[in-house]
Amino acid sequence: MRVGFLIQHINGLGGTERTACAVMNGLVEHASVSLIELYSQGPAAYGLDPRVRTVSLFTTHVSMLSHWVSLVWRCYRQIRALRLDALVVVESTHALYGVAACRLAGIRCIVWEHFNCNVDMGKRKRRWGRWIAARWADDIVTLTNRDITLWRQKLAPKARLVCIPNMVPALPPVCYNPDAHHVVAIGRLTHQKGFDRLLAVWETIIQDKRARDWVLQIIGSGPDLDKLAHRASSLANVQFLPAQNDVSAVYARTAILVSTSRYEGLPMVMLEAEAAGIPIVAFDCETGPAEVIASGQTGFLVPDGDEAGFARAVLDLMQDREMRISFSGAAKARSELFSRDGIMKKWKYLLNI
Repeated sequence: MRVGFLIQHINGLGGTERTACAVMNGLVEHASVSLIELYSQGPAAYGLDPRVRTVSLFTTHVSMLSHWVSLVWRCYRQIRALRLDALVVVESTHALYGVAACRLAGIRCIVWEHFNCNVDMGKRKRRWGRWIAARWADDIVTLTNRDITLWRQKLAPKARLVCIPNMVPALPPVCYNPDAHHVVAIGRLTHQKGFDRLLAVWETIIQDKRARDWVLQIIGSGPDLDKLAHRASSLANVQFLPAQNDVSAVYARTAILVSTSRYEGLPMVMLEAEAAGIPIVAFDCETGPAEVIASGQTGFLVPDGDEAGFARAVLDLMQDREMRISFSGAAKARSELFSRDGIMKKWKYLLNI
């Protein structure tokens, strides 16, 4: 079995690149695996097995629309040169040309969605890519069962829909510390992640005596840093830290993980935190948190936008050490739903390996 993966480039630091590397590394034990990059920006940031052969369609970034014919042709030629049996198109935007190349080569095409069907981030290419995938791909892989419903409602796809969640990344062992007093949020500092909403929540939290000696740490980088730092300057006990290479060290000092995202696919940070036994409080945005958190058992799901309810949930956890310990144990057990072995079994079944 020869399987290819098509991606913009593998050098990024996002969850898409991280998950793609994990799946390719898992499959290379059972099949011939190749990576086709639209253009290369260097080696995989998260590490790629040397047995995965990597090729590029271009040496620099090109427009998918103005270079569409060339993209289809070059992708088709790589499919033939690598003698692929199936191509996994990583992220639905690349279905714009990847699906056509697969049809031309007569091989199976699997489009792997990494957001959800309601989120296009203002990009027509993503909407068009999903429309093409729905009609001419063989399979569409979503991260959540909720997203399968969204695809059916919006696009009525002819392609088969399959849910395969992200897997928990391998991390050094972390021992949860119920006596830690850090509330932690991790992510790129953008509108999507809703850190402005988190600061509004924190303003309410710090007015309560239960929050005494607790610190909010926001870990990440991005275009909204200055704006968020200015907003936080009038608030007590808020710290901004750059993205950390050793996330296990972060989780070792985290008592509560919080997420105020406006939308997600299936957030890797929640999977990591759950595996580390950290209680999570999150807004119940369109997809993701509801499939990770068992509300009232491993953390709390709060109706999206309910800032007062979010503050109450965090304060309840701050106050109750025994609740934090109970949630921690349940979180570790639930993380088995996203284990590497379980997720790779789903991928092997999908690919008939």
